[in-house]
Amino acid sequence: MKLEFLLCGSPNDGFFSQMAFFRLCLDRLGGPEAAARLVCVFGDHSVEEIPARWQPYFEGIEVHWAHAAGADNPHHVLQHNMRFDLVDPGADVSFLCDADVAVLAPVSQLAQSLIDNPALAGTIGHYHFPREGLDKDPARDWPQIARAALGRDIPRPYRYTLMPPETPPAAPFYINFGVFAGPPEYLAQFHERDLQIRPKVAAILDDWWAPQVSLSLTCAELGLPVRALPMRYNYPNDPKADALYPDEMAQIALLHYLRPQQFKREQVFAEANVFDAFLKKPLSGSNAIFQRFVADVTGGRYPFPV
Repeated sequence: MKLEFLLCGSPNDGFFSQMAFFRLCLDRLGGPEAAARLVCVFGDHSVEEIPARWQPYFEGIEVHWAHAAGADNPHHVLQHNMRFDLVDPGADVSFLCDADVAVLAPVSQLAQSLIDNPALAGTIGHYHFPREGLDKDPARDWPQIARAALGRDIPRPYRYTLMPPETPPAAPFYINFGVFAGPPEYLAQFHERDLQIRPKVAAILDDWWAPQVSLSLTCAELGLPVRALPMRYNYPNDPKADALYPDEMAQIALLHYLRPQQFKREQVFAEANVFDAFLKKPLSGSNAIFQRFVADVTGGRYPFPV
């Protein structure tokens, strides 16, 4: 099985450390994960080089630069776009991930299911997106934006994942880009059309949320098969998720450590003192699971010494 993971970010210690840790996670698992191609795309840069401090930890990571040094890059969009251009057509399954995702367990079972029954896959978003000056209202927002961008409404069969269980379905296939997976040919079809739809969405919403919302509209317009994944494949370190999904928490495969209440994602692997404090901190739920995993992967020692 040929897997690949494509990440993006800005060239700073936070992103360098997260990407280096992602490689450690893959290597620890062995099998298809350890053999997987890991691509990191950087934008917002003035120099096209990995600092000497991080170079030893970027062996086994393929690095690309999304634009000319010093060029304008509003909302970091060029590195996001370039990941799609770098998808290997020969891969079986490609995973586009945020840098603050850790691979805790093999994803080969998920990958095999996407080979056997091809689809674009991701975990449904936690909440409805905001619109400036308006209350959150999916029953208003999705039809308005879909009709403006596509000329028609789209089905909304999914429930936002961190809303109370009794909340009725209100979302289309709406995921954040924490984890977005599928066969390369489907990702290529998606990206070509998404680049055309996204500006229409940005004109209604804003440039920050447009890629996430446009993903839903593009998949619906193309009629591409989609699959809403269980929380274990993009599990947030969030007490609300822990309360709502205890069974999923017990089998996390991809953990998205995006919540900053217990530790700072941009510091935990970038600074030895922050790393040491993280391992000693009393934690619970998914944060404790992540803490134990990090201790196991690193042997309890800061993994990226200068």
